[in-house]
Amino acid sequence: MQAEITRFALDRVPLSLIIDDSTLLYNLNYFWMRDRNLVDGQNRRWQDVPVVHPQAFTAEFAAWCLENGVRGKFSVVPVPAGIGRIDKPLPLFTRGQQADWLRMCRELITPSFDITPEMLTHTRVLDPDTLQPLTGEPWEQYEWETLPEQNADLVYRIMRLACQILCDVGLPPEGVTSPGGFAGNSLPIYAQLTGAVLSKVTGNACPYFFKRIEDGPAIETPVWYADVESGTAVGEIIAATQDHTGSWEGYRQADADYYIREDGSGGRLVELIRLRQPAIMCSHWQGFYGLHDGDRRGFRVLQQVVERLRTHDPDGSRTLWQKPSQITRYACARSMANLESVEGQVRLNLPMGAENLTLAAETPCPATVRFDGKPLEQAASRAAFGAHGWFWEGGLLLAAVNATAGNHVFEWDNGLLRW
Repeated sequence: MQAEITRFALDRVPLSLIIDDSTLLYNLNYFWMRDRNLVDGQNRRWQDVPVVHPQAFTAEFAAWCLENGVRGKFSVVPVPAGIGRIDKPLPLFTRGQQADWLRMCRELITPSFDITPEMLTHTRVLDPDTLQPLTGEPWEQYEWETLPEQNADLVYRIMRLACQILCDVGLPPEGVTSPGGFAGNSLPIYAQLTGAVLSKVTGNACPYFFKRIEDGPAIETPVWYADVESGTAVGEIIAATQDHTGSWEGYRQADADYYIREDGSGGRLVELIRLRQPAIMCSHWQGFYGLHDGDRRGFRVLQQVVERLRTHDPDGSRTLWQKPSQITRYACARSMANLESVEGQVRLNLPMGAENLTLAAETPCPATVRFDGKPLEQAASRAAFGAHGWFWEGGLLLAAVNATAGNHVFEWDNGLLRW
């Protein structure tokens, strides 16, 4: 009997929306472009973009995503542009305004999106003790594209402070995001530091980091430093699209057809779904708002894309919106699982549990399927198949549970499958 854990939860291609450069009220890019122009002499249009992204827009965007099932990652830069810590009084805003934004974020954004820091400032590297620029004023996404491995403790303390600030405002991070090129040449140590920092700050045994974007036909979900004995690992989420929602400047072209054409015949997301590769969209917060409240170029494109995806997969049987933490944890659990077949039985040991862990087995259609002695619900279709359920079609049994670490028993009437 052939049996395996499917590559994706519920055997559906994961969809996810990665939102970079976001933070509390400030348009981070106004300050980034203003300050960076002084460093490299370029003439970025910093005076054309808004200083603030209104909370009303952010709340509207988040509520729409929640209503339409969009899931993903939302950065909250802890010390935006070095202006100040979001857990302390900030210039331009009252404490009440800051508290109200954070409450909104907890209520409307976190149900749909993982929160991550995009390192500490997204601009200059600051001393974590004084919050003053380091000697030479290196920038997180330039000079720290290669991390100073000889001073890994400094990187650790900066990442730890970034995560701790988010915890202190009630937004515990699920992972970390690279500002621009941060750590692009140092992925092994970056993954190691991610695991150490999140384990210390939140106790998360399986955090993730986001750094890379790939345009090719195959998109991996790498697993770093998996430890079967401790049940720990670090996941990596890799985006599969460029940003066509206004891009990082916030004023570039937004184009729904890049993702999916109106008739569903093509586009990057259609290609990824057809190839059964993770359809992870990369975007930047400033593009969704654009230059003013009447612009909203990126938000309008996202609404078009989601509606077209719904038409392309009307019953939701092919795709599944997920947070990156769900995608990466599933990949880590799958990579660490021990699957063994003996005399028609399959034993599966899980050092790490996962949501919607899905097993596929070639078998005649069973009458009942049970997990730890309790029957699972038979789904009438792939679209109806979900957690604690099973579905059979064409000689293939799919069964899914929210599995905890350890050994469990999964059985059906024509065989025994041990987890």
